[in-house]
Formats: sequence, structure tokens, C-alpha cells
Amino acid sequence: MTGADVLLAILALGVTMLLARGSHPVVAVLLVVSALAVSAMLFLPTAMLGDWFGMDRVHRLYGLTRATPLDPPEWIHLFAFAWLGLLVWLARKDVRNGWGVLLVAAFGVAAELSQWLTDGREPKLEDAVLNVVGGLAGVLLAHLCCMVAARIYRDTARDEAGKD
Repeated sequence: MTGADVLLAILALGVTMLLARGSHPVVAVLLVVSALAVSAMLFLPTAMLGDWFGMDRVHRLYGLTRATPLDPPEWIHLFAFAWLGLLVWLARKDVRNGWGVLLVAAFGVAAELSQWLTDGREPKLEDAVLNVVGGLAGVLLAHLCCMVAARIYRDTARDEAGKD
């Protein structure tokens, strides 16, 4: 493990702890674990990830995505950042605004740019775009979930008030 790897691990842990601050403990744990898993996916050499998950699973993923315009690594970027965008939006009420959208987009770009610090990884513009699009899709999904939950809460409160 190089000094750059240690620096990236410390940065990833620090950012996730900062994001998790003030959120529900379950959501905070989900956010920290998810962000660290995405960091590992971005910074560990591809061959090592293939060894961990098994090449048969990797080949199965390629088989599943053969009919789509994206390869498995691209889908992984998209879904991983959609999950992170959703968690950030749900975890932190104070960033449920334009700054939160910018924050999620900045994380997508920063995650890709930080690959310059790792051996065997190379940042790509396409991956940064997929990270940002995935993160914003997660934010949109979380926003829709919040709207639906607020409506249900409002309707339930109105029904309860009408019974009295």
C-alpha cells in the first residue's frame, strides 16, 4: 500500500464521516459502508476486483448487459453513484437543495479525478459523466420518495384530525 493509497483511504473515510454526521444511525452506517465500498471499487486494481468477485460472476454480468448500450463497469458506476446520491439526499436534510445537487455532482467528478493517485487506474471523462448522472438520478429518486412520504404523512394527519 502506497502513501497515495493511505491518503485516499483517509480522505474517503473523512468525507463519509462528514456526510453521515447528524443523520439517523442506520442511514449513517449505510452511507459510510456504501461510500467505502464505492471507493474500493474505484481505487483497487481491476484485476484484484475480478479475483475477489470471481471471473464467472464478471462473465455473467457481461452476459446480462450484452443487449444494453453500457458495459458492466459503466452500469456499476451509474448504480453506485445513484445509491450514494440517494443516501446523501435522504441522510442530510441540510443538503436537500441546490447545494446538495452540486455536492453529489462534485463527488462524482472528484471520485474519478482521484484515480490519478492510484496505480493501475486511470480517470476517464465518460466515467465522471456516469458518476454524475448516477448521483443525480439517485437525488431525483430520493426527492420523489420524500415528496411521496410527505404526501402520505399529510393525508394521514388530515384523516386523523377529521376523526376527532
